[in-house]
Amino acid sequence: MNMVNFIKSVYFNLIGVFEDPLGYLVTNLFSIHKGEFVAKLEALLSLALASSPLLWFYEKMTEWSMSNNDYVGFVIGAIIVDHVLGTIVHALIKKDFTFKKNVIGLIVKMGMAVAMGFLFEGINHIIKADSFIKDYLVMVLRLTVFLYPAGSAVWNCAIITNGKFPPIGLIKKIKNFNKDLDMSHFREKKDPDVKGGQEDEPLR
Repeated sequence: MNMVNFIKSVYFNLIGVFEDPLGYLVTNLFSIHKGEFVAKLEALLSLALASSPLLWFYEKMTEWSMSNNDYVGFVIGAIIVDHVLGTIVHALIKKDFTFKKNVIGLIVKMGMAVAMGFLFEGINHIIKADSFIKDYLVMVLRLTVFLYPAGSAVWNCAIITNGKFPPIGLIKKIKNFNKDLDMSHFREKKDPDVKGGQEDEPLR
C-alpha cells in the first residue's frame, strides 16, 4: 500500500467516528489487537486523530483547574451545600422529595455551572491585554457562576431557619445583583445622615 492510499484509508476510517462511534471504536481496537501491521498502524493513527481534540481539551481544562483550584473548589462546594440543604427542604419541609427530581436537579445545576463557567472564562483568554474592564468582567462573571448554587443554598438555609438566617439583607443583595450584575449592591452604603465622613473605599 502506497502512502496516498494509506492516507485515504485512514481518512475514511476516521469518518466512521461520526457515523457509528461505538462501532468505530470496537473495529479499530480489534484491528490493533488482531490485524496485520498496516491495519494496526491505520487503526492507531485513526484513533490518535479522533482522540486528539478530546485530549487537548482535557489538558487545557486540567491546566485551568490547577491554576484556579480555589475558584473551582468553592463552586463545587457551593453545589454540594445547596444540594444537601435543598434535599432537607424538599424532604422535611415541603415534603415533595423524589429521588428522580433530586438527581436531575443536581445534574442540571452541575451541568449549567460547568457550561456557563466554561463560556464565561473565555473572556479571560480572548481578551489578552490586562485592563480594568477585563478584570471587572471576569470578577462579575465568576461571582455569577458561584452565586448560582450559593444563592440557592442561602435561600434554602433561610427556609430551614424560617427566615432567621442568613439575614434578609444578604438575600436582597444577592437578588439585586442577579438582576443587574451591579457589584455596588455588596458595598457598604454611606449613611446620608452622617456629614463630613470619609468616602467609601473603591471596590477591590
